[in-house]
Amino acid sequence: MTRKSEIHAAAARLFGEKGFAASSVRDIAHAVGIGAASLYNHIGSKDDLLVEICFRCAHTFINGLEDIENSCELPVDKIEALIRLHIDIALGDKSSVTVFNDEWRHLPEPQLSEFLQLRRKYETAYLSIIREGIRSGKLRQTSPNLLYQHILSSLRWLHTPGIGKARLSKQEVTEQITSMIIKSISI
Repeated sequence: MTRKSEIHAAAARLFGEKGFAASSVRDIAHAVGIGAASLYNHIGSKDDLLVEICFRCAHTFINGLEDIENSCELPVDKIEALIRLHIDIALGDKSSVTVFNDEWRHLPEPQLSEFLQLRRKYETAYLSIIREGIRSGKLRQTSPNLLYQHILSSLRWLHTPGIGKARLSKQEVTEQITSMIIKSISI
């Protein structure tokens, strides 16, 4: 792991645990065992770290969504793939996903506006797949926004530290959660 990667991982962990505002540059430097002044040899600012973490996660979600969206799968299968993607990302990098979900509000402009555009792009594409599933008669006849929020709220907790207490493998968690969500939205 490079020093820059160590710094990004430590920042994600601290921002996730303490929040962006409560985490100092000194905290990040201490977490990687260097002086605060030396940290600036590797980063521009604390804001830059937040931008990098949030945008890396956003692009990971969007790139995965675009691959799924462009597949020839049926809408319900696309939603299942999106759920699996979300679980994989959330369990693969819990700290960064926590920051992405909870600390994005601290992004400086113009990055905040860019981030919100990426979120809208993701939501619009996801809702399009849901609408297609409703039209096909495979998903519950309800508000697409309601189904979208149901899916995301069912997945939101995955990045929290308590997931390890379930004592299930990543595969078991993925299969069980995916099955529960799909059964709850399918006809």
